[in-house]
Amino acid sequence: MNRSIVLTVAVAALGLAACTSTPSPDAAPTTSSSGGTPPVSVETEVVTDTVTKPVAPPAQPVISSFGYGDLKLGMTRQQALDAKLIGPSTDPAGGCTSHPLLGTNRSVWVSPTLGVSTIGFTAAMTSDGAGVGATEAKLKAEYSNLVPAGPNYSYTAEADGNPKATFMFRVEQGKVTEALISLKGQDCHN
Repeated sequence: MNRSIVLTVAVAALGLAACTSTPSPDAAPTTSSSGGTPPVSVETEVVTDTVTKPVAPPAQPVISSFGYGDLKLGMTRQQALDAKLIGPSTDPAGGCTSHPLLGTNRSVWVSPTLGVSTIGFTAAMTSDGAGVGATEAKLKAEYSNLVPAGPNYSYTAEADGNPKATFMFRVEQGKVTEALISLKGQDCHN
């Protein structure tokens, strides 16, 4: 049995070599001097197709219990700017500053003492679709730990896995009109 396997492998190798060999460009065709059947000329052409896969665009950041993509709660103002997800401050120097969250119509608040303290978000910026623009029913379905709050927010929810953060939501007429992830004790807004 081993002999047949070796023979099969040897025949396959010879067949592969014959199929993939390329005649040299200066090889002259041979002729038969016996007057029999003329030799068969074999031409081999190697075609290489290069398939390039387009580079995927960078993944869209998503709100989590720790921030928005590379923008994390607690980062210093400079670290937040270096993350390239916020624009320059829209507030005068000193105290907390508000920054546009690039590519969105939301804002980020940065405290001089706590760093990034609050990030606003829409439903499109989440993996679960619960943010500004979502229905109150969707919010309640996605956040089973919602607690009624007041006076400025309708609900709060503890951030999963991050005891330093809280989600805050304002609901008006059955729709989420404000959604934030904030450090507990943030000092930039009420």
